[in-house]
Amino acid sequence: MRNVLMLADLSMFGSRRSLAAHVRDAVLFAVCYVALDWASYIYPLGPFNITPWNPPPALSIVWMMLGGLGYAPVIFGTIFIADIIIRQAPGGILITALTSLVLAGGYTAIAGTLRYFLKSDSRLGDTRQLWIFVAVTTSGTVIVGTLYVGLLWANGFLVGELFSAAVFRFWLGDAVGVLITAPLLLLAADNAAREHLRNFLRKPDTPLQFAVMVATVYFVFKGAGGDPSKFFYLLFLPLIWIALRGGFVGAALASGVVQLGVVLGSHGGPVHSLALVELQALVAALSLTGLFLGVMVDERERATESLKASLRLAAAGEMAGAIAHEINQPLAALSNYGRACQLFLERGEGKIPYAELNATIEKMLGESKRAAEVVGRLRDFFRSGTTRLEHVTVESLLARAQRIGSKLDPTGEADFRIENNAGTTVLLADRLQIELVLRNLIANAFEAIANLPKGEKGVTVSAQSVEAGQILFRVRDSGPGLTPSARKLLFEPFSTTKPMGMGLGLAISQAIAEAHGGSLSAARTKHGEFHLLLPGLAADE
Repeated sequence: MRNVLMLADLSMFGSRRSLAAHVRDAVLFAVCYVALDWASYIYPLGPFNITPWNPPPALSIVWMMLGGLGYAPVIFGTIFIADIIIRQAPGGILITALTSLVLAGGYTAIAGTLRYFLKSDSRLGDTRQLWIFVAVTTSGTVIVGTLYVGLLWANGFLVGELFSAAVFRFWLGDAVGVLITAPLLLLAADNAAREHLRNFLRKPDTPLQFAVMVATVYFVFKGAGGDPSKFFYLLFLPLIWIALRGGFVGAALASGVVQLGVVLGSHGGPVHSLALVELQALVAALSLTGLFLGVMVDERERATESLKASLRLAAAGEMAGAIAHEINQPLAALSNYGRACQLFLERGEGKIPYAELNATIEKMLGESKRAAEVVGRLRDFFRSGTTRLEHVTVESLLARAQRIGSKLDPTGEADFRIENNAGTTVLLADRLQIELVLRNLIANAFEAIANLPKGEKGVTVSAQSVEAGQILFRVRDSGPGLTPSARKLLFEPFSTTKPMGMGLGLAISQAIAEAHGGSLSAARTKHGEFHLLLPGLAADE
């Protein structure tokens, strides 16, 4: 088996390699093929010793998939030699040569078809690739089996056999051998898959999973003391467990363990040929179930990782937008203070008001510190949800809301109002984060009224004290309000009706409100209205 796994290096084959290297690889393949054919030579059926499990075709197909179809002559010679050594060429040299030609040509056609449809990617990493692999190999082995049995039938070697039954047995042996062995060889030939395999084997529960699988195989074939097919369904349980934890790699290994169990279990006593065929059909169903389940588990993991990456990028974009809005004022102030310093210096030596210059520079340093604080605090929140609480008055938040509204509606087309019914109430909150929430809500309100006539545009931001010392901020607009479908997904990430929106503004705003012990919700009103509820500061705080 170690020699078989050395086929992982087949992808290095190419025209630049020396003749000696090609000869060496051909000899290695031939040795592995004959050894695998000898190991799987169990319960031969009929005068031509058709075995119920035939993994050597998988070796041939994978070798040509990875190394190229130019190795077809080597495949033919190896099959011919193996048939003479192991089966003693029951039909004679000529029939053995013809059957070897049929098998080599069929396996070459299967490998070529897989190379065409899978291109350079033979990892079977998604359901499409696996479907192609299963469809090509199962249909291809049917054709190969039909030609092989037809050749023998035409020459009078299978007179006592039912043609369809002989074809089915040949096909099932090849198909099961390819479906189980080829994925293992393809995994061994891929660096990423081998790394995945090593990581899977390092998991603490992997030994337990395979111990359960081995114990179940033993029970099915030995412990039950009867027909193994009656209890074969029990093998699906550990297979599903392994596939869910190990993905395609785990499913392929588990299928191999089951096939090995069938082989060893069948050696324990006389098995009727029909019972063995039934077992192989069950193994095929089990293997396909495990492989497809494993591939879907891998696809789900990749989709999850892709979603996480998208969330990180989207959050970064939202953070960049928030930072751009928040540091706009400090940067504008820095620009004005810098221009003032230039004017001071333009007065010339002896006329420079150093006290005023120093005060202006101090203001510049203060604005720089403020800009850095904005960036740092927003970054901390988007990374870990950290809040930096401070005493913030309702008046200061509403004053900030007034400035936000003025920037969003510089022409004054909308009737923008600020209403303070909470007096001088103080909140313990992260000022920058709450201002970010207000900015999102006010921006959404102005977008909701953008298409209304000038006299019908209105946005109101109000604050009032409610029960338990809480402060309720309302952001209302005169727009058409939310549709039922929009309301249902309102706070879901990436749910947006804006053509250029990312759908994260409200989701992040709700997260900020909840991080403060409050809430953010949409009122069921005729027009748009959002409620931001925050806990007020107790008298003794």
